[in-house]
Amino acid sequence: MDNVSRLKKELEKAVQLNDIENADKISDQLFRMQKGKEADAVMPDQFVEKIIEKSKEKSGGQKSMNMKKIISIVAVAAVTATLGITALATRWYGIRDLVFQNSDNETALTDNSQISDSEDDIEASAGGYVQEKMDLIVLQGYPDSNEYKASAEWNLFLAGYDTDGKFLSEVGNGSNEFTEKYPMYLVYTREMAEKLEEIVAKYQLKLHNSMTIVNNQKELMQEANIGEFSKNANTVLSGYVYDDGTFHYDGETLLKNGTHIDYQFGNYVKGTFSSTYLNVGDASSYTEWEYKTSSGQKVSLALGDTKALVITDLQNSYVAINVLSGRNAESGGLTAEDLQEFADTFDFMQIK
Repeated sequence: MDNVSRLKKELEKAVQLNDIENADKISDQLFRMQKGKEADAVMPDQFVEKIIEKSKEKSGGQKSMNMKKIISIVAVAAVTATLGITALATRWYGIRDLVFQNSDNETALTDNSQISDSEDDIEASAGGYVQEKMDLIVLQGYPDSNEYKASAEWNLFLAGYDTDGKFLSEVGNGSNEFTEKYPMYLVYTREMAEKLEEIVAKYQLKLHNSMTIVNNQKELMQEANIGEFSKNANTVLSGYVYDDGTFHYDGETLLKNGTHIDYQFGNYVKGTFSSTYLNVGDASSYTEWEYKTSSGQKVSLALGDTKALVITDLQNSYVAINVLSGRNAESGGLTAEDLQEFADTFDFMQIK
């Protein structure tokens, strides 16, 4: 019996015995052996709740384990069938699940003027600079969605295309038939146009055709045809709305304790192709948990050292909010409670 089969058997036994800690360990092993590639699955409702409760006990109520590790494993469907338990369809995606390319070799040199004399620091640095992890995530949906797959495929194509800028320099500050036909996208050659059309056809998506600039919430609501989703603590600054209702804007919030938060709000309408992505640094460094806002919407929260994220999957769109503050004191000193209060300043039901 190979290692995967053996671990699946052990996982079944752990589920039967409600051995949460052992199931967690086994799931970690299976998750790593499957290289983090995951698919939707089912999980017994009571077992899911126990996992959540157990993980919260371990972390003081601030962090749930990455449930995707356990519920996405192929063996789980067989487990629920074996036990004869009514299964509940469940999906949990952490920040690491949203990374659309292997970032092991994707690093940037960052100034570090306070490097210590330890061997680790010396080996990791060169000339006063250290390498910083750069994990890129798609902002249009979860990995099983066509919007995610299309955005990832397009951005990976762009990463390896015209790397010396030769074709772009030929266009210069002018335009050509491709920039004019695809004004909402970075397309300036026939090859790029063909690849874009191939992707949207493959994933059955539409393209943005026009964009309107907005300067406040009233204009945003009118152009996007949505309700008053941003509450009093929030200020909508400049942004733009596409013809399908997809929108982005910069905003700011003042929490009850006086903490000021700057953020970037993205609402991506399903069925349309968008290609925005975000550098989240080291995706494995975030503390993540699920939260139900005061307006009743379940969101995924992720708190990192220098930034945070609020993500929710709505009926007609997918929302990703990039919070420009993190838990480090120099970047805002946000706490889990702060991030939850921030999420409460939105009524996501008004966007649906």
